[in-house]
Amino acid sequence: MLQALIVDDEPSHVQGLIRHIPWTSLGFAIPLSADTGESAIRVLQDTSIDVLITDISMPGINGIELAAAAKSMYPDIQILIISGYNEFEFAQEAIDVGAKGYVLKPLNLGEIERKLSMFRQTLENIKQINEQTQRLEAVVSGNRELLKDSFMFDLLEDEPIEEDILASWCQLLHLPYMTEGIQLLVASLDDHSASGHDAQSRLTLSSALQQSVSVSLQDMGFVLVSKLRPDEVVAILVNPSADMKSRIDKQMSFVQDYMKNTYQKSVTIGISRGGRDWKEGRQLLREVKHAMADSRLNENGLLVHVGSAERKAYEDFRLREIMLPGLLTLVESDVPGQLAEAVRRAFEELDAKAHSFAYIQSFSISLIGELSRKFWHDTEALTYLSKRGCQRLLESKTVGSLKDIVIEYIDSAFVLARKERTLQQHHLINRIAAYIEDQLPNSVTVKQLADKFHLSAGHLSVLFKKETGQTISDFVKELRMKKAKKLLQDPTIKIYEVADRVGFQTPAYFTYQFKKNVGCTPQEYRDRYYC
Repeated sequence: MLQALIVDDEPSHVQGLIRHIPWTSLGFAIPLSADTGESAIRVLQDTSIDVLITDISMPGINGIELAAAAKSMYPDIQILIISGYNEFEFAQEAIDVGAKGYVLKPLNLGEIERKLSMFRQTLENIKQINEQTQRLEAVVSGNRELLKDSFMFDLLEDEPIEEDILASWCQLLHLPYMTEGIQLLVASLDDHSASGHDAQSRLTLSSALQQSVSVSLQDMGFVLVSKLRPDEVVAILVNPSADMKSRIDKQMSFVQDYMKNTYQKSVTIGISRGGRDWKEGRQLLREVKHAMADSRLNENGLLVHVGSAERKAYEDFRLREIMLPGLLTLVESDVPGQLAEAVRRAFEELDAKAHSFAYIQSFSISLIGELSRKFWHDTEALTYLSKRGCQRLLESKTVGSLKDIVIEYIDSAFVLARKERTLQQHHLINRIAAYIEDQLPNSVTVKQLADKFHLSAGHLSVLFKKETGQTISDFVKELRMKKAKKLLQDPTIKIYEVADRVGFQTPAYFTYQFKKNVGCTPQEYRDRYYC
């Protein structure tokens, strides 16, 4: 049976719900009750509650605050808010804290029963999903092949694997202790897209490729084989001996011959250099795939070995396509230290791989040029700084001086760009604040503001908070109260007129918010002002 908790500071309301709702037939035990938000929290702490029904207006902790507290304690709890106010703002606040229902007084018992039935169904669905997830986890943990696939994805395709995660995988799969390193083999169908749109045929072809690789390597010691993509199989040889390495070409030729003779499909196979440990797997895979892509420009169905020349070609590609864009993305974080540290590491890596001075100099000039063109072209000072930096790079004679010039440029450019950006943001937020004040009676939304000033809603919210120290919602509330207090000082303006002028839909909600923020009602404020 599910357990509900009813919270209301009027006992008659609580007893009415307990007596007149058929709790048992709806799948609920007789509900618990509380007359304050504080006592309700104590009940929540002592008893597992499935459904919370709470009045919105109570002394002390109100219904919205109670709902938020309950949701933090029980993420799946279903919450029904009861209110005497038919106001959108109340409903929105209830939704924001996770309420799934909002009903008005006087209560319609039929509507509450429908809500409770819906809550029961939702909780049953959640329970079913959790049980299925647990069963799936049990199945997966018992399926070694699925575990191998997951491990190889983590190792080769995901972000660099962390040491503790790698250790847990080694223990789970009983992977051998690394003594001779690893070697990667990649078998890829050359024209998988030409296999037609028959799903069964494509699956058969993909499975055949995986099985042929597995069979060909079955006597090669400890091997992991996984189908990372429908048209591509990756195998990792662990601690391969010299004898095993000498047999790889023959075994992989078997795969190519089998796929050609049985399915009339060409397969290109890449064979990596030796890697020292598991963590080198990502690098080996990328080197192999780059070499395979290059070989396919001339001919399909080849055995491609990654040697020093292929590795150097990949490093050149990585510099152009990965390293430089990776550095550029750090500019958006607006943290100069991160970019400067990444540049230091890049120079160390370039120098360690014995790239020529001219190559590193070209990289340095390209980096400054890209930074200037894409990010820091706002002012004349930044343009001059970029030109001066490139000139100094051309005059430089050592890798160390190239690095120092680039880092000095980054530090100076960040300072200049931030000053310009801060000034622009200050003017923009001032314009937005003025627009909000002008449109106060119309209750303009954040989305409307964002569209008006050509920003995303999220970016606008962040900029506004950074510039003013307030959220847009808090700024509007403060502005409304400030203007309301000024209007209330004029006795010729009716209170309902004040509510309308500051953007409230009804005088009742204006009175509620005014008291909540100022500490007294609008009439009390006016009376106090004229005393």
